[in-house]
This record gives sequence, structure tokens and C-alpha cells, in this order.
Amino acid sequence: SFIRDVLFSRFDLPLTSVVLFFTGPWGRCMGSECGPGGSQSRAVWCAHSEGWTTLHTNCDQTERPDNQQSCFRVCDWHKDLYDWQLGAWNQCVPVSMRSAGVQRPAVCTRGDEGIQTREVGCVQKANAEPAEDAICEYFEPKPRLEQACLIPCPRDCVVSEFSPWTTCSKTCGMGLQNRIRFVLAPPLFGGSACPNLTEFQTCQPGPCEGEESLYSLRVGPWGPCSVPIEKVRERLRERGKVKDPETRELIKKKRNRNRQNRPGGKSWDLQVGYQTREVTCLSGLMVSLVLVSSLCSQETLPVTFQACVMTKDCDVTDWSEWSACSKECYDPNGPKGQRARTRKVSQFPIGGGADCPELEEKEPCSPLGDGVPPCIVYSWKTTEWTECRVDVLLSQQDRRRGNQTGLCGGGIQTREVYCVQSSADTPPNLGSLRSKEALRPVDSDLCLSIPPNTTQLCHISCPVECEVSLWSAWGPCTYENCQDQAAKKGFKLRKRRIVNEPTGGTGNCPHLVEAIPCEDPSCYDWLVVKLEECVPDNERECGPGTQIPQVQCVNSDGEYVERQLCRDAILPMPAICEVPCPKDCALSPWTPWSLCSHTCSGKNTEGKQTRARSILAYNAGEGGIQCPNISALQEVRNCNDHPCTVYHWQTGSWGQCIEDSSIPASNASVGRTRGDDATCSVGMQTRKVICVRVNVGQVPPKKCPESLRPDTVRPCLLPCKRDCIVTPYSDWSPCPSTCQAGGNTKKKQYRKRIIIQSPANGGQDCPEVLTQERECEAPSVCQGYRWKTHKWRRCQLVPWSVRQDSPDAQETCGPGMQVRAVSCRKQDGGQADVEACLQFASSMPPLTQPCQLPCQEDCQLSSWSKFSPCTADCVGVRTRKRMLVGKSKKRDQCKNHQMYPVSETQYCPCNKYNAQPVGNWSDCVLPEGGRMEGQLGMKVQGDIKECGQGYRYQAMVCYDQDNRIVETSRCNSHGYIEEACIIPCPSDCKLSEWSNWSRCSKSCGSGVKVRSKWLREKPYNGGRPCPKLDHVNQVTIWCYFYSYFESIFTSTII
Repeated sequence: SFIRDVLFSRFDLPLTSVVLFFTGPWGRCMGSECGPGGSQSRAVWCAHSEGWTTLHTNCDQTERPDNQQSCFRVCDWHKDLYDWQLGAWNQCVPVSMRSAGVQRPAVCTRGDEGIQTREVGCVQKANAEPAEDAICEYFEPKPRLEQACLIPCPRDCVVSEFSPWTTCSKTCGMGLQNRIRFVLAPPLFGGSACPNLTEFQTCQPGPCEGEESLYSLRVGPWGPCSVPIEKVRERLRERGKVKDPETRELIKKKRNRNRQNRPGGKSWDLQVGYQTREVTCLSGLMVSLVLVSSLCSQETLPVTFQACVMTKDCDVTDWSEWSACSKECYDPNGPKGQRARTRKVSQFPIGGGADCPELEEKEPCSPLGDGVPPCIVYSWKTTEWTECRVDVLLSQQDRRRGNQTGLCGGGIQTREVYCVQSSADTPPNLGSLRSKEALRPVDSDLCLSIPPNTTQLCHISCPVECEVSLWSAWGPCTYENCQDQAAKKGFKLRKRRIVNEPTGGTGNCPHLVEAIPCEDPSCYDWLVVKLEECVPDNERECGPGTQIPQVQCVNSDGEYVERQLCRDAILPMPAICEVPCPKDCALSPWTPWSLCSHTCSGKNTEGKQTRARSILAYNAGEGGIQCPNISALQEVRNCNDHPCTVYHWQTGSWGQCIEDSSIPASNASVGRTRGDDATCSVGMQTRKVICVRVNVGQVPPKKCPESLRPDTVRPCLLPCKRDCIVTPYSDWSPCPSTCQAGGNTKKKQYRKRIIIQSPANGGQDCPEVLTQERECEAPSVCQGYRWKTHKWRRCQLVPWSVRQDSPDAQETCGPGMQVRAVSCRKQDGGQADVEACLQFASSMPPLTQPCQLPCQEDCQLSSWSKFSPCTADCVGVRTRKRMLVGKSKKRDQCKNHQMYPVSETQYCPCNKYNAQPVGNWSDCVLPEGGRMEGQLGMKVQGDIKECGQGYRYQAMVCYDQDNRIVETSRCNSHGYIEEACIIPCPSDCKLSEWSNWSRCSKSCGSGVKVRSKWLREKPYNGGRPCPKLDHVNQVTIWCYFYSYFESIFTSTII
């Protein structure tokens, strides 16, 4: 017992405090139905902190993690229900702010590198409810959560210089004055903010002589614009005067000329009027006083009148007649056409008048009348269904498993749907080939009905293996041909039958007949049908007797034939039997003979069969036959004593069906069951047939029964040749029907044809070219429109009756307003409606402007001349001039060129442009064609390149001299720049080889040997991940040392 205690203590494990549960990764979600009802499991094991595993019972069972959990089983149709929801990219954060210890450069030269992040989650498409990311990851990887970005260098606010200080708000005492500056460039990308744009300071022109003024001005709003009464009276007087016919004609011509100069004729009825406002002086008690300059002392008092344009609302003409219906045919079930009517502007809004209403009105319509033709009807056509494919339903993981040739089960078929013009005799069945006349495809928008499905479910039957029954017993020795019994050699046959019909016919089944050569064959033999009742000998009631067999003559195939054919055969002998006496031992009948232990007999093998019976009742009293001993209750006999030379015919697979020229043409119609093609005919197939000896191989054919030799040739139906059928080319896609404003870039138009029947069985191949393209004719340049401005009309003053009370006012001079005519012209100078310029031209030039009729003491100058020509762009200056006119030439104050400049200089306009990159670089894009073939070891998956050298792009913007964006063609740029880049190829996780086994952890008892792998290279760029590694990936085996215990046992026994 002491030794036993020592042994158990040697095998004890360490304390559970250093033994913990470990878990593996969750496995694939499994389940019978799609959705949340699945389950997934993972490995849970108990291991020592040093890494070797132990029994679960050595760990704390209360801390055991779950090894199974419910999960969402993803199926392929979930792709239509779930998708990644991508959040907006957040603000670009500098890397220096995310990484500790990284200093931001003091001087920014090219911008700061940053990182943008966004939220990405799997959601249900219907209601945007969040779901597990694993569902969306089943179909496509999770989009990236962050990307690099570039933060441009900060730009500080730039402001102009301060303007001069304004005049002091008061003429005496303490007042205020201010100055302002403007923002030239606002701050960008975190630059410093703009400073104050307004500054105030106090001012004191001088001490006030009396009390400081306690009065202030109140300026009222402008009143409505009104027409001077004098003008109305003048018009009435002119109408009342009787003029002679010549004067009337001259006035009429002059009015016509003036009307032509007006923009749009009566559409613009510009009438200059005037408006006034009140300026009152208020005391500190807010009491209105008469305007007295001595009370409200101001150097310049606000004006109380100004010229204005009379306000007029927009006025339009009546609606025109409805246009003809855009639809010119009758179709009660189709969409309706449209008709429109328009109206024109008879008076444009002026001076803030009401805007114009809609000028065009549309409504649906259908053409009516007996002469309206019916509309062309369009319908959908379909191509043939493609072959059933299972691989498209496999997940990406399943496709990586390699061989997909034996796929079976549920799959998908696809077809193409196109729109054609229907005719009255077109059959309604779109799917049959007979209805697929080669009709020209048209635009799909013309077919108004719901298009047929382009996909459908299908099923590929899984292959069925051939199943055969067990071999029958060997038959009698028979002639190979009972009609020819000259040869003394015969065969014994055994057969088996096909239990399950295989896919592809019985040609894939093993041989069904085996033969053994034998001597003394016969074609006919007696078959014992049954044995009659046992008849005791010597007419006794019990005891030994005989059974007379009932026989039937059969041939070698076991078929009943006439009895006279068995005249040479030996009749079966009567069978010995026994009728039990009452006091005899009662025995059961013999069981059937067992199967033979060997199929043949040789030097080392001999077939045996056994049968047995049992004791039902022991003998009763004297005179009864005693029960036999146990050995007599079992019998053994030899079987299959023929030698092990078994032969059979072995067949190869049938070859390809080829045309058989020996078959007359009249029999060729056998193959035309489909009726699709007249070229279908009867062909011929051949196969190889050899005689094989079991466990040996091929032998001469005479060893096998010739009568059982399988056919080597058979007729077959040649598959009908099917030529490729394509539709005619569709019409060319439309070129731009409207003119193009700016540039005449040629566009392309396309046309296509569709394969509606694929070639098969040697039929004519499809054409290689299914689409064509060509350049469109250069579209006409749009007819441009421009505004033409006419001369300003004379300056109109506010009526003198309104101005006469104003200080320093003169009747014939002062401020006023003038109007001018504006008309619309085509680019070639032809006249156009004003509506065309309002729609296509730039904004309308102003129709009015303030003007000044100079008084006699005012300085008068001529209009500015045109600018002098520039010698070169971006270099030099240009000037324009004007001069003093009339008496102004002699006045000294008019010669002050700062107040009245007579020349103006400006830099010549610069027509140079510069291109600058804008935005971030694009992702690295791999070339589609063979441009990079063979470079940098590009990894190819099928036809898709996954990594290697590509190009990335950055947009370019073209600026003019005023920093305005213009067309990139002016900078001779394509709108982008490109540079080479490399997408690193994925690298899988790499582990080391197994290390050598360590020494056993114990010198005796149950110890542990460890070998390990370590991480040599981490995966990157999407390579296969590493298996779950703890500190080492280790394998443990048990080791035992018996020598110590053997010595203890030995010494104890001695």
C-alpha cells in the first residue's frame, strides 16, 4: 500500500490555481434554416499556465466559458436584405494630434498629414436597423474605417488698409469719427481670424460758442414714385393742338424710331418720375420742429427728393391655342401625350413690380379621329436560359475549395431580356425558340409592361452510383452454345443484377456475369421442384423412409422446357428421410446450407458449407431412438470445388457518337424527334470489350463465353447541330440632339446585337463582334444670345416745383435719372425676342442710372476714351483719357486732377492660366488590360488582378489671373495628374517549423514533453490570419519512466 500511495502522489497534477480555461475561435454558424435560429460552437479546454493541457475537472467549473451560442445563419438571399451603412467622413485630424510625442512642424510648406474616420455598420436595408457585422462580412469585407487625408496649410485672414477717417459727427464740441477696412481673403484651414474692421475715435473740431445743440434730424422714408403733373398737362395740351398732316407724319416717324430703340417695344414702358421724403428737426423732447438749419446744424443736409422709375407690374397676353398632341397614334392602354400653350410678356415688371406668372402650360392628351393610326406595340423577348449553375450560389469560402466539376443540387439559370417591336402574328410565348424571330432590339423604355425574370431557380441532379445485388450461386456446367455441342468444354455461370439505375446509363456498372470453365457440360438438366412427403420403408408408420422428388426439365438459363430434352440427364435420386416415432428423440429440420466460405477452391483454399439442427424433445422411455450427440447435430460439406479461374467480359465507356455512313438516308429520320434541325441523324458508338481473369488481368477472348460477349457497337442519335442565332443590330444610340454650348467634343453612339441561341454540336459559331461604336457628327454650336445696349437718353430732373425750395437748387441743372433701351440680339447680330436673352444670355444690363446735369459753375468733362492697346498680356499698362469741356477749361477748381482726373491707368489683363492640384489622391487603381503584364510579380486571381503596380490620380483645377476657375483645357490639362503606385500583395501568416521535443518535465511518473512553433511573420495586406496563438503554439504528449518503479516492485517481491 505504501508503494501504491507513492505511485499516486507521483501522478498528481499541480494546484488548480495555475490551471485555467482557454477558448478557441467561434466556428461557422450552422443550422437547418436561415436566420437567427443557428448555433455555433468553439473549443474549450483546460490548460496549465505554462501551456500544457490537462483534464477539464482540474479547472474551476464555475468559470467554464460557454462552448456553444446562438447565431445568425447567413444565406445567399440575405444579400438583398442587409448591407453596409457608411457614415460620413469626419473632420481631418492631424496625425500630430493623435500620436503622442509627434511635434507639429513650425513652418507649413505642403500641408499637414491627417486621418479621417467614419462609422461603418451592418444594417437592414428596409428600416436601417443595426445588425451583426458578420452578416454583411459574409458577402463583402467591411469597408475601411479610416483613411489618410491632407490638411492644407492654414491661411490667415488678409484685410485692406484702413480708409481715411470720416468727418467728425459734430461741428463743435465732442463728436465721433470712424474708419473701416475690408476683408480681402477670409481665413481658411484654421488660419488666424480677421481683426476688427471698424475703428472709432473721438473728435472735437472746436468749442461750441453757445450751448451744445440738443436737436437732431429725423429722415423719413421715401414716398411712392409719381409722375410730374406738368408732364401730364403737357401731354393733354399736345393732344388738344391741331397739327397739319405733314407735322403729324413727322411726329409719327419720330415715335416709330424711338419705339424701335426701346427694348421690346411696349414691353418696356420706362417712365421717370420722382419721390420725396420728409426731413424734420427734433428737439431733445422728441418734438417735431420746422426744419431750421440754425437748430439742426449740418454741413450737408439729406436730400428730400430724387428721381425714380415708375413701378409697373408684369402683364401677359392671353393664352395661345393648344399645340398639337405630341402623340400621333392611338393606344388606349399606353401613356398619353402632351400638348402645350404659351403666352408672352406684354409688360415686364419694373421698379419692383409683381413678377410674371408661368408662361407655359401643359396637359396630357390623346389624339382622336378616324385617321389616327394605331401605335406600334413593343414587347419583351428573351434569350435561352443558360445552363444551370450551382457555383454562383456558393460562398466565397466554398469556392476556394477547388474542384467544382461535381457540383449538384439547387442552382440558378440566367437569360437576357430585350425589347422589340411586336407584330400582329407574333406568338405570345416568348420563351420558345420558334417565337424568337430575329427582331431588332430597341430601347428598353419603349416596352411598358413588366419585364420577364432574368433569373430562375434550377436543379442539377446529383450523380447516382450503380448498385448491384449479391452474386447468385454457380449454375450447372453447360455448353456455351447448345446448338453447337461439338466442343466438350463448358462454363458454369453466376450472375448478379442491377439494383439501382445509375446516372448515365448501365454502362457505368460493373460486370454482371462471371464464368468458370468446366468439363462434361450439358444444356438441359432436371430441377427438383419439391420433395414429396416422407414415406417410411416397409409400410411402417414411422422410422426411416424416402422422399420422391418432383422434377422439371430446365435449360441452362433455368427456364422450363419439354421433359424429353432431359432424356440424357440423370434423374435425381429419392431423398432419405425419417418419420419420427412417438418415443424417439425429436429433432428440428436441417437449416438451409450456409453461404460457401470461398468462391473457388485452390491449393490453400477450400469452400465449405454448414447446416445444423437442434433437439426439440428427448426420447421418452424404452424403445425410443436416443438423441444424437452434439457433433451429429451439424453437417459440413465441400462447395465451389472448381478451381479459382473466373473469367468475365469487361467493357470500356462508350465513345463519341459519330456519323454512320452505312445507315441509309431513309433511316436517318429516326433522329429527327425534336424537329428542330434537318441535320439530325443516326450515328454509331463503339467501345472496347476485353476478357479478364479475376485477380490476373486481360486474357485472350476465347477464355470467356463468346455468347455472353457484350456489344462493341451500337446505334446512337447524333445531337442536332445548332447554329448561333443573333438579332440584327439595334438602331444607333442617339447622338446629342441639342446644340452644345462651348466646345464641340465629339460623342460616340453605339449599337448592339444579342445572342438568342448559342451554338451547339458543331454548329456555326457566334460572331465575335456584338457591339459597334462610331463618332457622332460634331453637334452644332448653340445659337448664342447677347444684350445690346442703346444710348442713354437725356437726363431727366425732378420737377422744379419740387426742387425750388431746396437750398442751392437751380432749375436747369442738378441730379436726375436717365434711361436707355436694351434689346436682344443673336451672336450673328440678328434680332431676337427678349425672352431668348432672358433665358440664355447673361443678366440684363441696367436700364436706368443716376445722372447729373452740370450747372454753369460745375466742372464738365467729356466721356472716357477707349483704353489704349496692350503690347503683351500680363506685361505693361493701358490708359484712357477725358478732357474738360466748355468754360470748365478756364476754372481753377476744375484743374484739380485729384478731384477731376483726366487720365486713368490700369495693368493689362493677363490671359495666362495656371493649374493646381486639388483634393486627395485617389485609391491605387490597377490597370484592366495587359498594360502592366509581367511587372512586379502581379498576383492574378482568375482574370482579376488583386495587387501589383497601378496608378493613382489627383484632380487638377485651372485658374485664371483673377484666381477664378476656368476650363482645364486652357491649362493644357486633362483635368487630372497621375503617378505610379503599388498595391502590396497579401502575405499570409508564417509560422516556424516544429521545434524538437523538449525533455520530459518529470524524471519519473506522468510528465509532459513540449514542442512549439513561433511567429516568424505577421500577416499583412489581407493575408491569411494566424491561428490563435498563446505565448507558444504547443503540442503535449505523455511520457513515462518505468525503470524507477520496476526496481521498487522487484525489490519488494524479492
